[in-house]
Amino acid sequence: MRTSIFTDSPEGARTTWVWAVPILLVVFFFVGQIIAVVPAVESGMIHEDEIEAYPNILYMLTVIFGSVLLILGLWVRFFERKSLASIGMVLEPKGKAKLGWGYGIGLVMATSSVVGIWALGGYKIEGPQDFTLVSYVPIFLLALGFLVQSSVEEIMFRGWMLSRMSERFGLWAGVLSNATLFTLMHVEFSGEEAFSLIDFSIFTIMTMLFSIFLSFLAIRQKSVWGACAWHAAWNWSFITWFGLPTTGIALDITPLWVDLVMVEGQANWLTGGAVGPENSAITTVVLLIGCVLLYRSVRKTMTA
Repeated sequence: MRTSIFTDSPEGARTTWVWAVPILLVVFFFVGQIIAVVPAVESGMIHEDEIEAYPNILYMLTVIFGSVLLILGLWVRFFERKSLASIGMVLEPKGKAKLGWGYGIGLVMATSSVVGIWALGGYKIEGPQDFTLVSYVPIFLLALGFLVQSSVEEIMFRGWMLSRMSERFGLWAGVLSNATLFTLMHVEFSGEEAFSLIDFSIFTIMTMLFSIFLSFLAIRQKSVWGACAWHAAWNWSFITWFGLPTTGIALDITPLWVDLVMVEGQANWLTGGAVGPENSAITTVVLLIGCVLLYRSVRKTMTA
């Protein structure tokens, strides 16, 4: 059943060809990165091998992802002839509440994953916390940076792709298609560690559940604001609260609460290895529980 999640198409609007939606999404990301990265690298402002190091990562999180959003916005406005509300960027009185609710739940779920791994012996405290050494300015700037980066990803996947696929084939098609593409764009087949089928499977399942959870959240709220905030809190808290990697990105900053490290000899399925808590089976369980609970509140919409 075709479903309009956010707003109905206005008269005179165009429809992006359904087969082109995933292709265009990848192209938008690629072109946006080229526009932002090439000038920065060629000018010597940023070395290409240090783009994920602080403070260069702030450029990646804001300018690079901001360029991607600009391209999508131009496509929606001038090709599709639709408003930004059609991709979940709905201006409404409850918008701030949705942002706050999403951010709070994101922090709780991320913390639950870390505490669960620590309780099972996967992490230990590296040393006593000296709050005078906490990197407050980087932590604040990273909060803003991750808010931009996460919002762009949510607007692209849970805003644009989810809505466009759902309009043609129904909500489940929208949920599963955007989750599949999101997973394919985040899974890496090469890295410093040897390939492990268990690690690969855990990360793939976790990323699918991550996407499905955020799709359910966007459907429930009829906007992307809660999903944007949840995603930002999730990415930000692993690094800045606990000193742990976020999807393999590790920064040398003093965390806000406690500096955790992996316990030597513990299995990657528990600790997540170099990728961080996101590659842990504990995080997968947390997201599965989140999906089940959230689905209960949207199942009438999903089955209508």
